[in-house]
Amino acid sequence: MHSSKKLKRGLIVSCQAEKNEPLYGSENMALLAYAAEISGAIGIRALTAKDVYEIRKKVSLPIIGITKDRESNGAFITIRKKDIDELVNAGADFVAIDCTDRERPEPLKELFEHIRNTYEGLGIVADISNLKEAKEVIKLNPDYISTTLSGYTSYTKNRDKPDLNLISEIVKITNIPVIAEGNYVYPKQARQAILNGAYSVVVGGAITRPQQITDRFNRAIRNVLNDFNSIGIDLGGTHIRIIKLNSKKEILDKEIVKTPKTKELILKKLFELTDKYIDKNTKFLGIATAGRVNVKNGEIIFASKNLPDWIGMKLKEVFEKKYSLDVNVSNDANFAAYSQYLQSKKDLLYITVGTGIGSGIIIDGKICNGVNGNSGEIGHIIYPMNNNPCTCGKNGCIETLLSGKNLWKNLEENTEQKDKIFDDYSEKMAWLIDVVKNTIDFEEVYIGGVLPRYGEFLINLINEKYRNLSEINKENIFYSNVGELAGAYGAAVYSFEKWEEEL
Repeated sequence: MHSSKKLKRGLIVSCQAEKNEPLYGSENMALLAYAAEISGAIGIRALTAKDVYEIRKKVSLPIIGITKDRESNGAFITIRKKDIDELVNAGADFVAIDCTDRERPEPLKELFEHIRNTYEGLGIVADISNLKEAKEVIKLNPDYISTTLSGYTSYTKNRDKPDLNLISEIVKITNIPVIAEGNYVYPKQARQAILNGAYSVVVGGAITRPQQITDRFNRAIRNVLNDFNSIGIDLGGTHIRIIKLNSKKEILDKEIVKTPKTKELILKKLFELTDKYIDKNTKFLGIATAGRVNVKNGEIIFASKNLPDWIGMKLKEVFEKKYSLDVNVSNDANFAAYSQYLQSKKDLLYITVGTGIGSGIIIDGKICNGVNGNSGEIGHIIYPMNNNPCTCGKNGCIETLLSGKNLWKNLEENTEQKDKIFDDYSEKMAWLIDVVKNTIDFEEVYIGGVLPRYGEFLINLINEKYRNLSEINKENIFYSNVGELAGAYGAAVYSFEKWEEEL
C-alpha cells in the first residue's frame, strides 16, 4: 500500500448531490457526512473539492475525493491532474480515478505517476467496471480497487446490479483490497458483498438521497393504494387460460381457448386475450408457461413441440414493452404450486401428472426457482434400471414411468392387472416423493393433473407406500383441489404479492 493512511473495513458512505437535487450544497453534504460518522461509517466518498473541504471541517473520517466531468464521452471520474490537485488541497485522503477502458484526456498511467511523485501518502482508489479492467489496473498497483462503474459502461449494462460476482472474480486474482460500490440499496446486499470478499462497501443514494429513498417506498405502495386488478395467463400446449383478479384475489373474469399451432399465432392470441381484459386499473401481469423459464429475464430456455419455436421467446420483455406493466413469468407448475400454497400456507411439493410430470416447490412462501428457473423438474430424476428415452434428451427419467399417458396406456393394455399396475405406480410415485423429501424438507404434498380421476384409493395407496419407505415420512399426500385455473390464478396473485422481490 502506497498511502500512509488506510481505510478500515466497514461501510463507506457516498455523500453526493447534483445541482438539480434538493440537498445540493457543500454544507448539506457535510451534515450528511457527520450523520454517517456518528452512525459508524468508516469513510466518506465526496464529489467536488468544495464538498471535500466542508466535509473535512465536520468529520475526522478518511475522505475519498472525486470529480466528475459530465461533458466527457468516455472516462469521467477524476480524469485530469488538476482535478487531483484540487481534491488534495481540499483535504482528501484518497482520490478515486476512473480506470475503465474508455477514452480519456490524460493517460491513466500519468495520473498515477502524478500522485506518486507529488503527494506522498495520498491513496488511490481505482474505479473499474469489469474483470479485464481490474487486471489492467493491478499493473499500476492502486491501494484499492472499486467496482463502482459496473453497469455504467456500455459493455457492462447487462451485468447484475449490484455486481456481487465481480467482487468474487477480482479477489481471486489480487491481494489489493476490493471495495464494493454501485447500486447497493439493501443492507443484505452490502452484507453479501463482504461475504463475497469485499474489503469495504460504499453506499450512496440509498442513505444520502432522500428523494431516492422516498421514491423506493412510494413505488412499493402507490400501485396498490387504490383498487387494482391483476391478469394471469396460463399457456399450455393444448389450452390458454386467462383470468382477471381484483385486489382481494377474487376472480372478475376468465376464459379458456385452444392454443394455436404456431409461435406467431400463439403470441397473437396472447395479445388478443390481454387486450380484451386489461384496463386502466390493471397493474400486474403474471404468465405461467409450459417449458422451462429463466425467471430473471422471462426467457423460455426449453419447450416441447407442443409450443413450436417457443425456445428463446422473451415473454417478460415483450409484454412489459407492449403493456408497460410489471410482468412475472415462470413455469406453469410453479404458479400452480403457488396457487396451492395460497390455500395451505405451508411448505409444499406440488406434482401435476399429465403428458409428463410437472412440479413446483414452495418454501417460506416463495417459489424455489434455482439459478435459471429449473428447480422442481423432478420428472427428470433418473429412476434405477429405467432406460426409456425422455423428451428432454436423457434416458431413464421417471416421468416416462409416471406420466398420465403411460399409466392410461398400461391400464388399457393390461385390463386384468389393474391392481398390480396401480401398486407399481404408487410405489414409484412414493419413491419420487421420498427422494424430493430428502432434498427439500416440505410439509405437504399435493398431486394434480389426471391422477385425481382414479379415485381416493390411489392417493391412499401412494400415502401407504410413502410411509413404508421410512419411519420419518409423516407428511400427508393429497389430491390437489386448485383446479384447471391454478396456473393462471397463481400467476396473477404472485405477480403482485411478490413484486417487492423484483425491486
